[in-house]
Amino acid sequence: MKPAPRTWVVPAGLAPAWPGRSAVFAQVAARRGFAPDQGEAALLGGPEHDPLGLADMEQAIAVVAEALRAQRPIAVYGDYDADGVTGAAVLVRALTAAGATVRPYIPHREAEGYGLNLDALRELDRAGFSTVVTVDCGTTALEVARERPRGQRLVVTDHHLPVTDADGAQRLAPADAVVNPRRQDDGYPFKGLAGVGVAYKLVQALETGGLIPPGTAAAQLPLVALGTVADCMPLTGENRLLVRLGLGSWAEAPRGLRALAELAGCRQGPSSSDLAFSVAPRINAAGRMEDALVALSCCLAEDDREARSAAAELEALNQRRRSALAEALQVARRDVTAAADGPVIALGDPAFAPGIVGLVAGRLAEEFARPAFVHSQAGDEWRGSARGAGGVNVVAVLQACSALLRRFGGHAAAGGFSLAPDPAVVAAFHERLATVVQASTDAGQPTRTFTVDAVCTLEWCTTQLADELSAFEPVGQGNPPVLLCGRDLRVVATSPFGASAQHLRVHVDDGTGVAEALAFNRPQLRAHLPTGRRVDGLFVLEADEWQGRRRARLLLRDLRPSGLSRTG
Repeated sequence: MKPAPRTWVVPAGLAPAWPGRSAVFAQVAARRGFAPDQGEAALLGGPEHDPLGLADMEQAIAVVAEALRAQRPIAVYGDYDADGVTGAAVLVRALTAAGATVRPYIPHREAEGYGLNLDALRELDRAGFSTVVTVDCGTTALEVARERPRGQRLVVTDHHLPVTDADGAQRLAPADAVVNPRRQDDGYPFKGLAGVGVAYKLVQALETGGLIPPGTAAAQLPLVALGTVADCMPLTGENRLLVRLGLGSWAEAPRGLRALAELAGCRQGPSSSDLAFSVAPRINAAGRMEDALVALSCCLAEDDREARSAAAELEALNQRRRSALAEALQVARRDVTAAADGPVIALGDPAFAPGIVGLVAGRLAEEFARPAFVHSQAGDEWRGSARGAGGVNVVAVLQACSALLRRFGGHAAAGGFSLAPDPAVVAAFHERLATVVQASTDAGQPTRTFTVDAVCTLEWCTTQLADELSAFEPVGQGNPPVLLCGRDLRVVATSPFGASAQHLRVHVDDGTGVAEALAFNRPQLRAHLPTGRRVDGLFVLEADEWQGRRRARLLLRDLRPSGLSRTG
């Protein structure tokens, strides 16, 4: 199997002018569907919707209110990824502000796996926690919710797709309340909330009802921004507004988060890209490599010493995560390259650290433009992660393979699953995956498509333009970074950088200006970029600040020989 060929879709024609804005800004706005007569307020996202519009929200408030009034302790049951951890932190902080005794519970990835665990609910009940509120899990835990300890109140806040019967009807966990915008009977206008976003809506509703102090919900917005970006939720509509507000109030973020962002190099306050590529991986590293409670401690830390200590521990775990990922990717790419062409990537290796299979699947799905299902052995079963590509809904695929699985769940772009470590079962699962994906996709050659926002010359690539394009922030899933195309760029010089020379710095000139372009984790490019070669390039423009000085630089996304760009 070869990496997928790349296609550039470059805009053609003139864009309507925006008053007081550059021609490049106008091109980007037109490409993304914004018109000058809408005004720049249209770029902000929103609106923010009434939390009572979520199905079962009133029931959820009633259960929590009863526990608060009776002074009964409340358990917050999260998940080990950044969405679940930040969502748990939101509820722990909010309920603590209301005077409740709160115990967070985060399942261990290897020992317990994803989702509600019956033994954990029984343990919490024995410890006196007769009220449990979940974050980012619980919708599909039908049997666990049904068999939970007698009298234990259970509120599910989640955003994962419910189990669907053959006739298309959804089945929900039999909890006291299931607050999930993905329910078929839910009328909430925005369906793209992350798990942390649903938890935040519960806090909003509790605050509106006078059950927690005023301002509590707004204080959680930095955590909401981090979890939403980390879980690759679409940065459109309400999510876009929530992330923007969270980034804007980062100075009031929990001390642990601020310490972690500074350790990751975001001293001026992070951007959405910083959250995605610097802060979130460090939060996720805890659950991937050890125990997500380390990440939760960082999100809850308010003492400076505790905050710095938790951030440093996450940094060390992130280094381990990077090493494990590099080793696994080397093996996975070798196996995929040696395999015959097919519609799906499916592989497993007991040597893979269970916590990094999702990262491996994501990298393979991007590189080969095929959905990827990667698993490793954890205890007495194989556990895996799936990442989508080409519009394939991975949860729908897993449901079609459910007879071979022990558990599965997730959302359209990403999912998780487990199966028996029986070679015959694994082989049947891989074969079934290929059949299901083949039936749900176009039979044509998978391609990686780069959709260009604007064509510009290097003279435009200044800090002023970078600041202007920041109007399209926050960027992420559903609202990618602004992608610019430069044509007929002459390579002036290349040089490796990084601790192990794993990155490449390329200086290019197009006759209107010279720019520095960075290619991260692509040292092999140097052999193809001799001095004087002319290329077309795709890049993201950013304003970099170092020692008080700001300068423009380009982040390379793709290169090809000059003259091959197509319009579309």
